[in-house]
Amino acid sequence: MSSWKASFCCLAIHFALFGATAFAASDVPPGFEELVTGQKVWIDVNLLGQSAGLFEANVTLETVQFVKPLDVLNALNLPIKKESQEYKQLADAMTLPLARNGNLACGSNNNATGCGFLATDKLAIIYDENDAKVSVFVDKKLLPEGDKHALYYTPTRETENAFIHQQTLNVVAEKEYSNFSLQGAGALGILTNGYVGFDWSLNAYRNDDATDQTVNVDDFYYRQSLGQRHYVQVGRMDSRDLSSNLGGNISFSMLPLGAIDGVRAGSSLSYLNREEASKGSPLVILLSRKSRVDAYRGNQLLGTFYLNSGSNTLDTGNFPAGSYSVTLKVYEDNTLARTEVQPFSRTGGIGDGHMQWFIQGGKVASQVSSNESAHDETDNESAFQAGIRLPVGTSTTLTAGVAKIADQHFVEGGVEWTHGFDNRLLDGVLDIQTNLLTGSNGTKGDSEQLSYSDGVSLSAYRNAAYGNECTTGSDRQDYADIGCYETLNATIAVPIKEWSVSLGYTLNTNTSLTNNNYDTSRSFEDNMANATQADSSSRTVQLTLNRSFLWKGMSVSTRLGAYNRTGDDDANDDKGVYLGFTLTRSTPANAEGRASHSSVSTDYQSSQSGDDEFNYSATQDWNWGDNNQQQIGVTVGGNNNTNMNADVHGHINGQYGDASATLSDSYDRTQQTHQAAFSGNYSSSMALSRSGFFWGPAGTNSPGAAVAVEVKTDDEANEDNDALVNVDVDGGGSAQMSQGSKALFPVNGFEADKVSVNENNDPRQTSMADITRGAGNQSVFLLPGKMKVREVQMESHYTYIGTLLTSTGQPLIEGKMLNAHAFIAEEDGGFTAELTQQPKNLYLKNNNTLYQCPVKVESKRDVVRYIGETRCSPITPAELPENLLPETLAQRQVSADSRD
Repeated sequence: MSSWKASFCCLAIHFALFGATAFAASDVPPGFEELVTGQKVWIDVNLLGQSAGLFEANVTLETVQFVKPLDVLNALNLPIKKESQEYKQLADAMTLPLARNGNLACGSNNNATGCGFLATDKLAIIYDENDAKVSVFVDKKLLPEGDKHALYYTPTRETENAFIHQQTLNVVAEKEYSNFSLQGAGALGILTNGYVGFDWSLNAYRNDDATDQTVNVDDFYYRQSLGQRHYVQVGRMDSRDLSSNLGGNISFSMLPLGAIDGVRAGSSLSYLNREEASKGSPLVILLSRKSRVDAYRGNQLLGTFYLNSGSNTLDTGNFPAGSYSVTLKVYEDNTLARTEVQPFSRTGGIGDGHMQWFIQGGKVASQVSSNESAHDETDNESAFQAGIRLPVGTSTTLTAGVAKIADQHFVEGGVEWTHGFDNRLLDGVLDIQTNLLTGSNGTKGDSEQLSYSDGVSLSAYRNAAYGNECTTGSDRQDYADIGCYETLNATIAVPIKEWSVSLGYTLNTNTSLTNNNYDTSRSFEDNMANATQADSSSRTVQLTLNRSFLWKGMSVSTRLGAYNRTGDDDANDDKGVYLGFTLTRSTPANAEGRASHSSVSTDYQSSQSGDDEFNYSATQDWNWGDNNQQQIGVTVGGNNNTNMNADVHGHINGQYGDASATLSDSYDRTQQTHQAAFSGNYSSSMALSRSGFFWGPAGTNSPGAAVAVEVKTDDEANEDNDALVNVDVDGGGSAQMSQGSKALFPVNGFEADKVSVNENNDPRQTSMADITRGAGNQSVFLLPGKMKVREVQMESHYTYIGTLLTSTGQPLIEGKMLNAHAFIAEEDGGFTAELTQQPKNLYLKNNNTLYQCPVKVESKRDVVRYIGETRCSPITPAELPENLLPETLAQRQVSADSRD
């Protein structure tokens, strides 16, 4: 590209000196004919600062014409339909040669005020020849609001359907017991907005008495999005998606919603812009000129905004939850012009204001398992379920659901109320939720939940279920059985000076019906009359005090508390006190990226039911890597009674997966025996698409999407080239990549992420990377089973300094270095040259003489190589390397320009 850019500069000078008329009269310098007829180049197309991809175009001195204009238009992700009149007008305009407007490019006019922007009501571009980049501008009415302020995201185009799988392996092994488990979750992209999702698990264990293996398939379905708010899916599915954005955040406490084999349809919040949806009530300010607006809650500054004239809606995404007044102070030229007070309400709930619903039907799913004892007696029975979630106003939500399992019927209803307070007594958010269930055979249940936080945190949760277990003695697994229990949990936490004080209470009651003398010859009612009901309950009250502070460079965490536990069985009653502390010292990473972490912990417990116990442990960890991805450590500990233990542990999080392992041993001083154990874990991801096979780090163990980055190989790169580029993907990890490498970054489906590709400036590298294609940031929103492939091209740059002399010792003070990217010579023969490879010789053209200068590196520091004085010998053109011959250079330049 450098000679292509230089050619434009030379021709521009020619225009200035001789005028356009002479040029029009075919006064074209030899070798510049292509600049008149046009030259094919690859251009990075941008809209609103986001890259839409690389596209081939024919570039002349005045225009840019895309080879595949419709591909460019579709990649812009404009929120218009292809059959609309606006799309047809843009398509017609995109097929025509577009004015370059290069004078507006920031790279061409030293970032002058107003550069990089062009107002238009149709279609226009700004072509920056220095970066081979085109910025596209269209009518403001057609812009997608950057998706930053849109309520729903638009899926990223120019993606590939892929098979994306995430897997996790866990192993535990002891002398008399071992367990092996393998879990996986995957997605296969189908069509434009559909995918096949699934997750499965394999478990195997062994002990002295038995072995067992089970295989479970919890989900296996095809899902198709119907626009941005609805979906339909068919296959095996459980209820986990219903209570997430994928299913509209519809949650039930006890309604039977296990896995079914069938069909589901409903509304979805999967495309919802959560940041935009959670902003709360809008704050709108009208400005007559460009101003600064400061937003206050009392004396608390919530944010500062620099806004243009007109109607402006403030970004309240970071404002605290609650209902309160916001004071807006408008400053013009840093002088307070006026003040406005507006009410504001934000509860923290996320939704789009619409009713959410689902309906599904099919058969109760049977697990694929070798464990015969785990059979569910409701397998293959018919199942039908439906539910709605209806927002009422800004603070109340109603839910209702029905279920029919074979001949059993269930109905659950609920209400949630959220309110933000703003007064002297209360200054937080209160959330109250209650649900009621009723069903066949006397099934019933209810749940209540309360939470409040404003510095003081209060929560209470009660759940009572009375299902089949309350009236039958069967221990079968039943899809429709909600259990027989009652639980109550309440906690209050209060900051008192430098301490955090919490008081908790729990109540658990379980009921079971047993009949050890069941007579099959008698009726069910008679047997039930002889059955006995067994209730077991326990109550616990616990007080805890915590404090953390810094002392002599160490973090100190102290804890103390007391508890009292009572139950129906006096043998389980207990009460006691406990106290402990932990000292932690962390050493920050040094220049080589090494860090350490040390901690010592002790705990004392006095219990009525047992002897006093004193536990102690000490841990030392060493971390290294650019982001401390690698760790190894040791832990020793024990107690004052019987046990001593020690372990060696480590983990590594890398581009090809995350792994951890622990080898431990416990010694019983009383029995004088050792018990050794090993545990390990490995998580990774993989993807297969038309771009090839990729292996990557751990994901989230749910059907997801992926970003793949490929750094193309430079045919002329040296084998010892170590130039790197930094790749970072929000939610998908980061990597340092070299030429010829590729990497996979798993991300969650239906989530907005940002992909960043930049040069690595680590001075420890012996060469520096110069990204010629694919650099910068790009926002993506990917559906499960979709993969965005980012291609990157880079050059490795090496810097050489020294002195060039002739064979007689005369300095070579001018000329052109044929194999250098850049060259500067001084009067004494000193020079600095930047090359894209490590040469054995430098080739200099001085006037009409060619010189060959041997390279012998005397010293090296970072990317700079010092070669001292080198004697250059005259050579003939025939002695030049083939890649530096004039005809070869011309062919390579044409090829390079067509690639770049």
